[in-house]
Amino acid sequence: MRETTKWAGIKRITLAVTMIVGMISVALAGPGNLQKVFNDAKAAFNAGEYEKAAVGFRKVLKYQPGYVYARKYLAQTEGLIKQGKKPSASLEDKLAKLKVPSVEFDNANLESVLLFLSQKANEISGGKVVANFIYKGPNEDKKLKTITLKLSNVPMTVVIRYVGQLTNTRFKYEEFAVVGVPATVQAKEDAIARALLEKKVASEEKPKFDDKPKDPFAK
Repeated sequence: MRETTKWAGIKRITLAVTMIVGMISVALAGPGNLQKVFNDAKAAFNAGEYEKAAVGFRKVLKYQPGYVYARKYLAQTEGLIKQGKKPSASLEDKLAKLKVPSVEFDNANLESVLLFLSQKANEISGGKVVANFIYKGPNEDKKLKTITLKLSNVPMTVVIRYVGQLTNTRFKYEEFAVVGVPATVQAKEDAIARALLEKKVASEEKPKFDDKPKDPFAK
């Protein structure tokens, strides 16, 4: 009898722990983090990591089944997986493999630095890597923001990272371009996107019911 009671107690504790873990998992992947999950899945898709992307899109749809973009991306991702399409190297991966022999900027403005990087990528790769550098900030920033930097024999992605840090610019790798956005602007865009997504999720998860009791005998 004691063994049975003890076993029942263990089962209850195990069940409680399982429920708590489940609740924590839901909280971590809940609406507040859906935008990041979607962004990460989209980045994986663009990088050709289709299995990883599919996991992310499914997670978003678990908490927001009506999110059209996630559904479309998932359908496209699953189609590519079924076709057995092999992931192609992303632009970031290609640039990471390019070793820049020497970099020496002395108060060079951002515009000239981005032009240098684009030309250097083409030169080092023998024309195999085409990287367009686009700056989505005020035009005067390209003239006013200056970089002083000296490096040797480093991957081009490292140079780009340092340029971003020195000019307060966030660089994103797209299929054929490296896009720079002022960090302050990007932070605002991320905050707006998160707020809109959370608002949409909250409205869709809100119970919809008629709070006026119906007369069961009404004709």
